[in-house]
Amino acid sequence: MEFCHFAEDEIRLINRALSFIGSKEVDLDRLLSRTTVVKTDNFEDECRQLAGYYPHLGLESAGARLVFNPGKDGVHKILLNQKGFDPLASIHAVVTELVHLGNLSRYNDDHGNVYRLGPDQAIADHYYEFLLWSKFLAMKIATRTHGLVAWHQVNGEAPPVDGRYRFSAQVAFGDEGIRAALIAAQRAEDPSAWREGYWELLDELTRYFGRLAFYQQRPLPAELDQRFPSELIQEAVGLDNCLAFYGTLLRARDYPAWRAEKHTLRRFIVAMQEKGKEKFSI
Repeated sequence: MEFCHFAEDEIRLINRALSFIGSKEVDLDRLLSRTTVVKTDNFEDECRQLAGYYPHLGLESAGARLVFNPGKDGVHKILLNQKGFDPLASIHAVVTELVHLGNLSRYNDDHGNVYRLGPDQAIADHYYEFLLWSKFLAMKIATRTHGLVAWHQVNGEAPPVDGRYRFSAQVAFGDEGIRAALIAAQRAEDPSAWREGYWELLDELTRYFGRLAFYQQRPLPAELDQRFPSELIQEAVGLDNCLAFYGTLLRARDYPAWRAEKHTLRRFIVAMQEKGKEKFSI
């Protein structure tokens, strides 16, 4: 992987982070030789220039932009917004985009050029469920790599003697986005307004569950996060539905597992949607 405008220490930390990614999670051998990471001060301008050639795929963020080339031997690029990133934060962003890149490459192999997906075909090919799953997996892996690199920054290069990394029990999971999306769902005055915010809520839930997934292998968020908004979720989309959604994401550990779980994932997305629409029933 080629780096532009990175310090040597930053490159060393990123390469250390890549060693904590499983080969089944992301096929790095397939990607790294064809990927360049560029840190830029003109992030917004460069993203606008790219939009005409590489339309948004639904994975973009304010801090990073993946330029996915769908060609068989295509060269990819990751743009990183230099403003506000320290070396450890850069790890999280770069790993996130690499996970998306690996997932998009596999999806592209199965379904053809992702830039040519029309709305009907995207639904038929489970593209929107794919986006949620990729965000979940990216958050899970980026949280892990960030945490392990940070651990080594404090404790030295050698791994734990017993092979088990231990972290503080006091972890902030950042549920502000979920709560805002849940409150917006509560305040929706008609089904149209509710549907507009539903995928934003799914997006927030997916990223939140991805953070938790580094610490647990079963869908028990309240055991980790004392602030888990169970009551708000029950009212908005049904708690059992939501936990089943999380459990399905946990089982989809890699792309083959995602393919096996995509129908189940859609089932619970629909179940949550139907629960949310009950408030508008006559």
